[in-house]
Amino acid sequence: LERSVTSFPEASRVARRSGPPGLLRELYKEVRAFLVFPDEGRGWVLRAALRARSLIHRFQPQVVVSSGPPHSAHLVAGMATMGSAVRWLVDLRDPWAGPHTKAWDSHARVGSRIFRALSLPLERLTFRSAHGVITNTPPLAEALAARYPNVPVACVPNGVDPERLPPPARHRYPGFAIAYVGTLYGSRDLGPVVRALRIFLERHPEAAQAGSKLRIAGAADPDRARALQDAVAAAGMEQHVEVLGLLPRAEALNVVSRSRLAVVLAQEQELQVPAKLYESVAMGIPTLVVAEAGSAAGVEGERIGAVVRDPGDVEEIACVLEELWQADPRRRPPCPVPITYEAIAPVVDKLLRGSGVVPSFGEEGGTDLPRGAAVT
Repeated sequence: LERSVTSFPEASRVARRSGPPGLLRELYKEVRAFLVFPDEGRGWVLRAALRARSLIHRFQPQVVVSSGPPHSAHLVAGMATMGSAVRWLVDLRDPWAGPHTKAWDSHARVGSRIFRALSLPLERLTFRSAHGVITNTPPLAEALAARYPNVPVACVPNGVDPERLPPPARHRYPGFAIAYVGTLYGSRDLGPVVRALRIFLERHPEAAQAGSKLRIAGAADPDRARALQDAVAAAGMEQHVEVLGLLPRAEALNVVSRSRLAVVLAQEQELQVPAKLYESVAMGIPTLVVAEAGSAAGVEGERIGAVVRDPGDVEEIACVLEELWQADPRRRPPCPVPITYEAIAPVVDKLLRGSGVVPSFGEEGGTDLPRGAAVT
């Protein structure tokens, strides 16, 4: 692990920081958040709006969809469509001005007072200017519908393009291989998985001898990287955890394809569903969602065939590892519901046309839907 931890990006190294203490650190956090407000798209917004406005004038589209994060894309679309008759829909992959759960408190930008004070008025102005809002989870749709009762809100779940997924791996990793592919931030904590892996290997020493490992691909916030190192050290699992760092998409998916289990983390993120969930399920890799049962990720994970376990139930997570170790590794669990883009496309088509799914978005025909209603 000591060798592998250096594979984290420079911003995610696990060395202890000697940053300014107390109030000075908080001031630094607020100033930093202000300088990058509204997000990493700052400095790009005006140029992008001018370019988008030119394209709208040239091609005369019927609908413009802005998708974020980065949510500055919505500001671009708002300026680009100003004064035109084109319909504009705001697509939220993640919450913008909230509701933000505890997981975001430690985030350098989203957790700042500056962001929370300024983002809500900006979101309100944007949503009231747009013709509708699209979310990818029902809880977020319901929360926004309650906050903006005069704004139509629709929910279209995430999906996956099977053509961009790798074929089944010919050569899998030795032993019981676990893959986590994604960013470690907020409350996303691999500690429960590390502790469960230790329990599993103690009960099945043959799995340890076979080379079982947890492989981690992706970036990590500094505090999450330190938490991972501490969890691995406390469990004495240095030989069974490998940090691969940032990988190209194809390589990251190959790590998942060669593994017996994919892990998806969504602790304390009640309104979000990580998109990686759909990829591993569509690839036929048994998938463990570590999240609260009633959260968006927990509900969606169960809907599409993943196993959901509470972050605090390490014993149950260990039991999942045992069951998969004893199962036929050639068996690939089927997805009980369609999650491909092909299946979702008709829903999105009706939504963009303003008929069928959310008739109140502005086209004639269909039964009127009360403005502010959240639908799937």
